[in-house]
Amino acid sequence: MPVQLPGTPPSAYKGISRVIAHRGASGSAPENTASAMIEAVRQGADWAEVDVTISADGHAIIFHDHNLVRCTDGKGLVIQKTLAELKALDAGSWFSPFSSDERILTLEELLILADSLNLSLNLEIKPTIGREAETVWAMQQVLRKTPFGQSILLSSFNYFALKEAQSLLSHYTRALNVEAIPADWQDRMESVGATGLHFDAEFIDTDMIGEVVSAGTPLACFTVNSLELAQKLYRAGVSSVFTDYPDRLLLDARPVSRH
Repeated sequence: MPVQLPGTPPSAYKGISRVIAHRGASGSAPENTASAMIEAVRQGADWAEVDVTISADGHAIIFHDHNLVRCTDGKGLVIQKTLAELKALDAGSWFSPFSSDERILTLEELLILADSLNLSLNLEIKPTIGREAETVWAMQQVLRKTPFGQSILLSSFNYFALKEAQSLLSHYTRALNVEAIPADWQDRMESVGATGLHFDAEFIDTDMIGEVVSAGTPLACFTVNSLELAQKLYRAGVSSVFTDYPDRLLLDARPVSRH
């Protein structure tokens, strides 16, 4: 497995919270929006996971889907809209009529907000297939110029995105996202320079969890909205869980220290 080299920043997994707000407190506010970040902190979270992609004109923005329909009043593909077009959309009314003022955040806006909230971030790279290099490059430009005093963890399901991050954002801790933990998880992580592994709660395999934990690899699970399931995962050695409802799980949350 990759090791930390002298002079590199400490791993984001050192002291990472057991509870990470999934797209912010997305059970209580529109996902990936400013209000979701504010609500996550109000509920007690000090880490949030968000999704980063790019606009047609190459700006890094915070949005999960490739299509605009589910989470805005717009239509079409995100990658085909300029930042100005995306900024004109209502990104909150789909969740609640009281959230009509929500707008899609740029990565820069998110970093400024999260820093003011003392909120550390797991930035999941969600590129349009074929635009991995452009997405990571756009993230690099923002991260390079925007002061941010909290921890940052990068993750992705996308092999090419993680390879680009290994090259352009090598000083950030990186995680490989999977659904089920694969038998060759070590090889896959090593191939993209990842030091953490994040898996889907629908594919819990206690034997594979034990194997990963025994190797000293930080392991996180998404998306967990049950305190009972979270406790089961913690007992198995999972470092952190992603949840839509941070306050439900923070009843039992304590910081963990891993590699």
